[in-house]
Amino acid sequence: MGNDELRTEDGYDIGTFHFLKTGWWIFHIVVIGAVFYLGYLFGGNVF
Repeated sequence: MGNDELRTEDGYDIGTFHFLKTGWWIFHIVVIGAVFYLGYLFGGNVF
């Protein structure tokens, strides 16, 4: 392990996004929902 890497006791690499592996799908659901909501609000102005 190099000086620029930091790992927790569980082995998650804090220096990268690998620590989000357990909840990556929650993040995607929230972002997809936000995109659809913004499309609902501003879709008429774009199209």
